[in-house]
Amino acid sequence: MSATRTCPACGYSGTYASDALADVNHARHSCAKHRQSIESARRRIQRAQGRVRRDCTHPRARHVHGTRAAYVKDRCRCTDCTAANTAAGRGVHRAQTFGRWRPFVDAAPVREHICALRAAGIGVEQIAVLAGIATSHVRELADPGRNGNPRIRRVRPETAHQVLRIRIDQANRAPRSHLIATGTRRRLQALIAVGWPPDELAARLGRSSAGLRRSMLSHSITAQTARDVSALYEQLWSLRPPQSIDGQRAAADAARAFAAERGWLPPLAWDDIDTDPNPRHRTEIADTDDLDEIAIERALAGDGVRLEHLTPAEQAEVVRRLTGRGKSIRDIAQQLATTKRTISRRRASIKAA
Repeated sequence: MSATRTCPACGYSGTYASDALADVNHARHSCAKHRQSIESARRRIQRAQGRVRRDCTHPRARHVHGTRAAYVKDRCRCTDCTAANTAAGRGVHRAQTFGRWRPFVDAAPVREHICALRAAGIGVEQIAVLAGIATSHVRELADPGRNGNPRIRRVRPETAHQVLRIRIDQANRAPRSHLIATGTRRRLQALIAVGWPPDELAARLGRSSAGLRRSMLSHSITAQTARDVSALYEQLWSLRPPQSIDGQRAAADAARAFAAERGWLPPLAWDDIDTDPNPRHRTEIADTDDLDEIAIERALAGDGVRLEHLTPAEQAEVVRRLTGRGKSIRDIAQQLATTKRTISRRRASIKAA
């Protein structure tokens, strides 16, 4: 049966397993130590009540409470920030004790990486945003100095890690920075080649048809446009455009015919749509490539071969042979799953040749 004893002098209370243990051990407590612990607790409460909480006012950093950065940069003295600062100080002391404290590292790799990022089109301001540090600090790090003597030779390990983790990638470019439009233009052309109408692509991108045409004709585009088109391409390249009604079928056929006339390649024709060399002109292909007689025979037999599946030379040969068999423009267009206007153009080109 437990027993509780309270000191009449200092108010200390203790619970013991038995009366005998209570009589022996309670008499051994220190009133001075108990009063000292009470006074320490009172001072801690007073300090906590008197702490000033300051929110971050920096436009970009946005320091979070409960971190040493908020304690130092924002001079916040709330309980969480103070505890984080104390823990950081203890960690430094421990690292110094065991000889593992590295407050600074060489800044040369960081400077070289910043130069590589800038050469790839990722500017100083974008690097500062991605790394979470000040733009002025990035400029100082990138400065090679005079006569090979840089202004900053050492940096904090945390700063080095934040900069070095930024990958040289188009996704890291600033939204309004400009880049070569080759990959974006090829993606749009490939989608049109499989039947996606330009107006439908413009609507899905949230742009006007005129704006889409400008992107396809421009030498350079913004990084945001490139990212939007790339995301749309990944979504649609393996899907067939809607063709449930006559209007949709006509629009898809017109898009395929428009792309075929200009020699635009479908998605599967590219190994790497961004870096592959430009294909030869369609007239060169027609003059140099051999005709695939199997493909031609399948098209003549109506074996589900569409006009878009054939090369320009094969298309002309199939239209010529079907015309020789007395097929009308309507019948040829229906057999090759294209429009009458396209077949009429193919016939005209054959007669002109």
